[in-house]
Amino acid sequence: MTMLKDRAQKASVLRLCLSKRWLPQLEVEVEPARSIDRNRTLLTDVDVLAVAPTAIGGHGRIAFDCKSGLNESAMAQAFWLHGVMARLSISHGFVVLSDKVAIERDHRMSAADLGVSLLHEGELQSLAKGLGGSVAAGGGATESIDAWDRYFEIGAKYPKLSEYTRFARSSYWMIRDPGEQARKMVMRLRAIRGELDPVKPEHLAIFGDALCLFLLTLAELGTRLFLLLLQSASREEFSAAVMSLLYGGTDNVETAQKLRKLAGGADADAAQSIFPEIDKFEHLVRELLEAPRQALTAAMLARELGFSFLMGSGENRYQQELQMEAPYASKFILVASEYLRRAARLPPEFASLFSDRALNLQIVAMVGEGQGAASSGAR
Repeated sequence: MTMLKDRAQKASVLRLCLSKRWLPQLEVEVEPARSIDRNRTLLTDVDVLAVAPTAIGGHGRIAFDCKSGLNESAMAQAFWLHGVMARLSISHGFVVLSDKVAIERDHRMSAADLGVSLLHEGELQSLAKGLGGSVAAGGGATESIDAWDRYFEIGAKYPKLSEYTRFARSSYWMIRDPGEQARKMVMRLRAIRGELDPVKPEHLAIFGDALCLFLLTLAELGTRLFLLLLQSASREEFSAAVMSLLYGGTDNVETAQKLRKLAGGADADAAQSIFPEIDKFEHLVRELLEAPRQALTAAMLARELGFSFLMGSGENRYQQELQMEAPYASKFILVASEYLRRAARLPPEFASLFSDRALNLQIVAMVGEGQGAASSGAR
């Protein structure tokens, strides 16, 4: 098994992100914006890319570069990370260095001008405290570096799944338009549907990862739709807005419909002909608009469940906390998992296994709330 480097630093960063309810992605591989080579070329990678909510419901990106070596140059890493941030539309970056590496105050100031913070590994706890988070263990499956190790080995163990794992680890994060992300996620899952078996924990982890990224995409798309349709809209207006966001405008929708008609003889006016299960997708988006800011938490919970299946563990305290904080999270997982498995034509067990876990968390949360209310009443 290939072991992740700088494990202690990454583990602390993971716990910080999860405590702040930021969605972390380890080892994001950065692709060129344009490519002329036939073979896949990578520019570099980001140790931890975190997605954090913004004030109006959208998302910002934060990067962490972890270096445990003793011969690192703080400013060189700051300049490097600044370039990566520009490529990936990242708002702020942190370079985490060994406590034995000197960081001059002038270097901290110069890095700050680039949107980068230089800090020692031993300062992560102070950073977390100042941000209202923690680097203490939270009990979640996704805070385990061993779980990430095992997840990253899936592509090697099941080579036919490697195209998806590369997409989820790299190409997905290069796309900034949520409509394009949604279309490509469904396409990637469809491409491997014949290889996925719900009996295998690794395959459940793949579905959980896809569900996580799909919900993250829906969170962004839902925010844009919410700001576009601040007042209630007719079904026709809602459908037109959803399709426009999926395809980047009405002209693109019409072009896609015409191309599909030429290719397969389908009705050029049928939205179903260019995006699978569009009625169920619109229903999913409507459900999400009931609490769009909770979609990010639902995405985190989906990955948590996937990693729990991968590691053979059950429900944990962190999953229960997510459900308590975002009561709609389990509902979003139910609806999104059913849509995704239908759109990708996967066995029904993929949706049912995740739905059962989500429902159990919802029941536990409701019981906990009831007990809390009873205790308050007794006092």
